[in-house]
Amino acid sequence: MKSIEKSLNLSLFVSLLIIFVVFWMISVFSIHHLTEDYVVTRLHHDNDSITEHLKVEPDRLTINLNNINPIYSRKDSGHYFVAKVSLRTLASPSLEGYPLYLKPIHRNPEVYETLGPNKQTVLVRAYQSEFHGKTLTLYVAEDHSPIQHMIHLFDIVFAVLTLLSLITLYLLQRYLLQNGFNRLTPINKTLQALHKGKAVRLIPEDYPTEVTSLIESLNQAISSATALLEKSRQSNANLAHSLKTPLNIIFQISDSPILTDYPELQKTLSEQSQKILRLIERELKSARLASGMISMIPFSLKVQNTPDASPSDLEDLLSSFAQLYPQRHIEVIDNTEQKQLPLEKEDGFELLGNLIDNACKYGNHHVRLTLNGSDKQLTIQVEDDGTGVPPEAVEQIQQRGFRLDEEQPGHGIGLSIVKQIVSAYRGNIDFQLSELGGLSVTLSFNLDND
Repeated sequence: MKSIEKSLNLSLFVSLLIIFVVFWMISVFSIHHLTEDYVVTRLHHDNDSITEHLKVEPDRLTINLNNINPIYSRKDSGHYFVAKVSLRTLASPSLEGYPLYLKPIHRNPEVYETLGPNKQTVLVRAYQSEFHGKTLTLYVAEDHSPIQHMIHLFDIVFAVLTLLSLITLYLLQRYLLQNGFNRLTPINKTLQALHKGKAVRLIPEDYPTEVTSLIESLNQAISSATALLEKSRQSNANLAHSLKTPLNIIFQISDSPILTDYPELQKTLSEQSQKILRLIERELKSARLASGMISMIPFSLKVQNTPDASPSDLEDLLSSFAQLYPQRHIEVIDNTEQKQLPLEKEDGFELLGNLIDNACKYGNHHVRLTLNGSDKQLTIQVEDDGTGVPPEAVEQIQQRGFRLDEEQPGHGIGLSIVKQIVSAYRGNIDFQLSELGGLSVTLSFNLDND
């Protein structure tokens, strides 16, 4: 799955890179040609000055050096000229005999670069014109090495500044994109909270206008899921109520003295009734699992700090077992600040109820409930001081209908329901030998802190 943020970052970076490269090339090209045109313009002016003071004598060309720029008289000054009329040639004293390369003129004027005295890089402007009825070819040159050096320095500085600007703009655009996408992060956190059983509604005003329609659709989906869950729970309750009466009648018939003379029929009727009861309990308890849907009320571990607060769900559960098993001492060790179990209330009652009920049934005198947790994980351990479970029977006791002790009441579906609930909420369950001597069942759940 592609990331929109990464795709936008890459696209914008490539776009910025292309724009900056084009901008850099145009700028460098413009600066180079601007400086060259500036030097050529100066050479053109010197060309006019030299032509104006040039004289053609019968056997040679002469010029009054006092009437032109004195820089042409100074050796290796960087300013040179060579004039040619027919077979007559006149070179500036600054050349001092250096054979300057005189390129044939194919276009007028001809501008080219060549090597000058002392390995100077000179720019030459060659121009042909009519002079006293003859053709005058004048080569005017200037050493532009200092200008070239400054241009190269400018190129480096400009390239560095361009690169820094590109990096700065890229980091700025990345920061702005991250800020924009971070505004969508609460949507993901809200969906995770919904998945873990918290009833949350998205507020469109808290998100960008571009996702308003998405927020409205999600809110509609949440409302529909909530209504569907309520309807499902109500249907399950109605089903349980409607089946309870006819099933009780069947139990009464199976225990009736009328069937005493028909033991086989009585046994078959009793077995099938028990089977129907187990199927009903299995389906109803499976349907009641709220993991992955919109939970109504979480199972409370502690009393909330509110006026007239009633006992927590855990206290209600422990109070019920204290009355049901008065001969058992149920010890609670609370090492966590968590106030809620990350399960729907009914699922919490079903989960802990089965574990504590089994511990009270199979324990001798002592049952211990230990709560440990941090901001990220909650661990619940239920132990008893009974005879325990052999290692080879750990998997068996989790199977529906399997019972180690046939003398104890029940249908053998408690631990399988526990395992089903823990799995539905993506928790972990571990069976070990307790320090008290009996079975130790440890549950762990990841918590959502958002």
